[in-house]
Amino acid sequence: MKWSKVALTLVGIGLTSIVNLSYAAPLRLASHQAVYDLRLEKLGENSGIEGVRGRIVMKVEQQCDGLIVNQRMLLELINFEGNIIVSDYSQSTWEDNVGRMMRFDMSNMLNGQLIEKYSGIAENQEDGTIVKFSNPDLADMTLPRDVIFPGEHTRQILKAAAAGKNLLSTKVYDGNGEDGLSDTLAVIGKAQTLLSPAEATNELKGQTFWPLQISFFDLSQQQTEPDYKVGMKIFGNGIATDLQLEYSDFTLRGEVAELTLLAEEKCS
Repeated sequence: MKWSKVALTLVGIGLTSIVNLSYAAPLRLASHQAVYDLRLEKLGENSGIEGVRGRIVMKVEQQCDGLIVNQRMLLELINFEGNIIVSDYSQSTWEDNVGRMMRFDMSNMLNGQLIEKYSGIAENQEDGTIVKFSNPDLADMTLPRDVIFPGEHTRQILKAAAAGKNLLSTKVYDGNGEDGLSDTLAVIGKAQTLLSPAEATNELKGQTFWPLQISFFDLSQQQTEPDYKVGMKIFGNGIATDLQLEYSDFTLRGEVAELTLLAEEKCS
């Protein structure tokens, strides 16, 4: 169960064979920091879990040469015996603005013990997408040529939404080590305008958003049912609100507790 993966990816969906598209001027995303408070919305049958709560902190920095995303997801789970499990997941990525290369660094801890950590570079090349790990020392991975990365994922869903598309799919590598490749299917709702925002999201008043749900499938398992689903409202500047994280054992609702727009880097 990959409930430790934020896959924020919170957003994004790509077009098939995206690496074959011409590299036009990329869509620039809003630099911002968002804090999401997570609460339990639904428990699955036989989950063995009594309660879940948590928080996501995401910082997005749109720079002239690339996109930096730092995210951390902290979950506290309580089982029926009253035992507490604390999951602490962190990831940092840098992508160039045309989606050809990504550097990544992720770690996942349970109750203070490191259970996995990956660092490396993924790059779209002529014969496929190559993932080279610097930590741990693993063999290179060769992925299909049409794989894209989360920043490009986000840009492409915004372009698709603006064009009126409502169903898109692509393969995404998100930097989560050897298990970071997913097949995704997204459903984009009709454009709406935010008229009555909550206090924390007042900066978004009057802006256009699209309801969005993305299903993530583990390609290594050849599953017909998604591994997990992420729902949200996605705004034209890339900011996401009203999260819904649906895993096999539980579903979480994420509301924006804090939203800060950051200064944009001046580019020539």
